[in-house]
Amino acid sequence: MTISDLPIDPRDDQGPSSVGAVKDRMDSGTDVFATLVWGLRRFALLLLVMVLALGVLVPVALAQRAEVYQATAQVGPDSKLVLPNTNPLPRFAESVFNNGAVEQRVRALLQQPSGNVIPSRVRLVAAQDNVVLDVVASAPTAKLAIDLANDAAVTFNSELNKYEGSVAVFTLQHSAVLAKKVPKLAGGYASVALGLVAGLLAGVGLIGLILVIRRPVVHPSTARDVTDSPVLGRITLPRHGAPSAWDSRAIGLLCRRLSNTGAATIHVVAPRAGQAERVADLMQDSFMRMGELRRGQKRTGGAQSGPAAVSNVAAPDGAESWLMAADSTYTVLLAPEGISSRKLRSFTDTHDAGGSRGVVLLNTHGRRAKRSTTGQH
Repeated sequence: MTISDLPIDPRDDQGPSSVGAVKDRMDSGTDVFATLVWGLRRFALLLLVMVLALGVLVPVALAQRAEVYQATAQVGPDSKLVLPNTNPLPRFAESVFNNGAVEQRVRALLQQPSGNVIPSRVRLVAAQDNVVLDVVASAPTAKLAIDLANDAAVTFNSELNKYEGSVAVFTLQHSAVLAKKVPKLAGGYASVALGLVAGLLAGVGLIGLILVIRRPVVHPSTARDVTDSPVLGRITLPRHGAPSAWDSRAIGLLCRRLSNTGAATIHVVAPRAGQAERVADLMQDSFMRMGELRRGQKRTGGAQSGPAAVSNVAAPDGAESWLMAADSTYTVLLAPEGISSRKLRSFTDTHDAGGSRGVVLLNTHGRRAKRSTTGQH
């Protein structure tokens, strides 16, 4: 957990060059990757829900669906069509099939006075360039499916022959004698595996959409672009309790860099209440230890003693009264990891005093993460 080697002087960030352009492109790619990793970690629960929903719950629900059987009866012309081609036949057949006679017959057989029966229970398949008209019935049992298909086909055939001078005389060519079980949409290990992959992809896509809309500040390049200020580095602190040795070392490295600004007063501001006061207190302690160390070493020439004071302002509403001369103050803007770009930009504009300032990325962790002091940030 060390302070990133980033410029503290705003002038170091100015001046376009080919090397700078290449660095910006590299930072952009790293920023996207870092943001995606942060999003997957931040919204891990959402990703887990999507994986479980599409990979486990949906296949299980589909696998438990009731059995469905299908039977087919065929109606066709008994003589040559009085047509130059079969193009009008499907439209004619569909019009007759949906005139209400078939639906009434199916309702009577099912004893179902209301609800949808066409095409949920019986449907017509009239293929182009084909004189055979298939009446397909679906039912929870094989016998019911066969009865529905045959009765609907007989009624349909009777309706077709009611029209004088029709395209042909129709007859029931084949009655339904066999019903096949409809295969379920999901079942077995293959469907679960595909569901897990689909859930993972859907979860990553949803998280990516959230990140695009929110654009959280995770990488130094994003913080620099949003605040238009140099990024001094990154510090990590536990949410509760005293910082670890590595966390304190990061604060010390930050204070060393700030001592080179020559500012008499350093102000710490943060969009979240409590963070500015806490970091300011830690910085004040670090500057005091730095002063005691220098006095103990009895350095006499050219040593920086650090600022005279470190103050803090943690008022999200923007109320503050600490503004001083720009040449004697330096503002440290804390950017909590994951804060939205819009919120950080608004907070930066509110606290723009016109003087020198720098951004510090702030990462917080719980007590469990606090025990691990070997990771690098």
